[in-house]
Formats: sequence, C-alpha cells, structure tokens
Amino acid sequence: MTLTRSPPPSLLRAVLVATDFSPAAAHAVERTARLPLAPGAAVILLHAIPGRAPRELVEQARERAGRTLAAVAHALHASLHAAGSSASVEARLVFGKPAPTLLRQAHSMGADLVVLGRHGRRPFRDLFLGSTAEHVIRYGLSPVLVVHGPVVDRYRRPLVAVDAEETSWRAAGFVPALLAPRTSLRLIHAFESPLEYMAFSGLTLDERARYRERFKEAALRELRPLHRRLDTMGLRYHQALKHGSPYSIILKEASRHRADLLVLGTQARSGLSRVLLGSVAADVVREAGCDIFVVRPPATDRGEPS
Repeated sequence: MTLTRSPPPSLLRAVLVATDFSPAAAHAVERTARLPLAPGAAVILLHAIPGRAPRELVEQARERAGRTLAAVAHALHASLHAAGSSASVEARLVFGKPAPTLLRQAHSMGADLVVLGRHGRRPFRDLFLGSTAEHVIRYGLSPVLVVHGPVVDRYRRPLVAVDAEETSWRAAGFVPALLAPRTSLRLIHAFESPLEYMAFSGLTLDERARYRERFKEAALRELRPLHRRLDTMGLRYHQALKHGSPYSIILKEASRHRADLLVLGTQARSGLSRVLLGSVAADVVREAGCDIFVVRPPATDRGEPS
C-alpha cells in the first residue's frame, strides 16, 4: 500500500478534557498540562450533569459543579501559563448524558484530542451499554487519550501497535510529540496464519514453522511503507513481529516492556465493522495497565463530516 496523507499535527490546537471531579479525572487534567499545545490553543474543560431531577436540586448541582469546574480550569490555566503556554482554558458545564454530550462537544469544536481519566482496573462497568470511555472510543471522530494514573513525566516507554493501515502512520507520527526527549518508539505487529489448525494437520514442526514464516514475511512487506515514512521523519524505533492474536500480543508486550503509553490505531470502517474494531480497542483499554492513545482515521476516510 502507499501512504500518501500529510502528517498529523505535532502541536494540538483544540483539546477537550472531560472531568467528573474524580481522582481519575484529575489525572487527565494533569496530563493535559503536559500536552504539546500550539500557541493560542483552545482547551475546553467539560463537565456533564446527567439525569433529571427537581429544579431546586438541579440548580444546587449547577452551582456546586460550576464552582468546582471553575477552580479546576483556573488551576489548569495556571499550570499551562507556568510552562510558557499561551493556550486558553474554557470551563463548560452542560446537562446531559456524559458520552453523547462529549461526542457532540468534540465534534463541534473539531477536537484534535479528547482526554479522559480511567476509573479503576476495569473501567467498563456495563458490558452492554459501555462506559463513557468505551462509547467515545467506538463512535468518536477524534483521537482519544485515556489516562490511567498519576502523571510523572512525558512518556518514556511507548508501545505502538501497528499494521499496514493509514492509522498506524498517523499514530506513529503523532506520538513523538508526547514523548520525553530521545525516546524511541517500540512498534509491535501481531500476525496470524489463517486456518492454521487445519493446515497443520499432518505437518512436521519444520513445515509448520515454514508455514508461519510465509505470513511473517508477508507482514514485513506490508509494513515497509510505514517504515520508510518513519525513516523519512527521522524517528527512532524498534520493530517486533509476533505470531498470535493482536489482543493477547499487545497486552503481553505492554506488560513485558512496562509500557507507560500504549498506542492503537483503528481502521477506516463504518457500521458494524466500526463497532467491532472499536470493541477490540476497548478490550485492550479494559485490561492494559498504562495510558492508552487511540487514533482514528481522518473523518473523510470514514465518509463522515470533518
């Protein structure tokens, strides 16, 4: 395949940060203060008040949330200013279900990035309806950063799951701006050999190894355009190819290398395929013990409004 798209922006112009005032959301706000923001970037700090309640309770909730949100926004702006950033911070309080509200806000502002905090080890409490993070990953247009825990520094041990799709290039090209200086990318590609158990019937161990090697070589050929593009950018990276399911390989490699950032790209699909691909990313987020950065294709690649 040929990768012809222009590179993703290294500096963020519009960032949407969701907060419910929990410790997890505080980590997301803290990470936002360390993002590579463009001069004059717009950061919107969003809090959604869900559900319906009597008017007097709604007004009380609005007043309390408004005061807290303003304080969080002020602290974030102060942190950005202290770091030399000219970004603006807007506190935005809305009523509605968090996930759809977040998606609408991200779309209306053309967010370069949506930042969310992760709640606990297993954030997706409702397997059928899904959580806010799962919903945004499955159906959103913008890249999503799910922050797992307290922020120590810029990322130093990134693991990028790659394939031959356009989103792998976008992901690998975007991530260096999030990293500490002189940090190398670790690329991981999981490949499978189709109908392996049927093909292996009656084969010797050497024949089985050669069968897998064919698919490994094919995977390497498909990844060469990505490697050439990364070389052109002057990025430092290490590539590993592993046989097995992407879900298992990604989690195993993230644990093995103690990754502090796991980067996933979802393919340009729509309808049911889009939901299923989003669910793979959501499954990884559910189990991974580090921050997750999920990159989507450009909206024009999905036939959606940009």
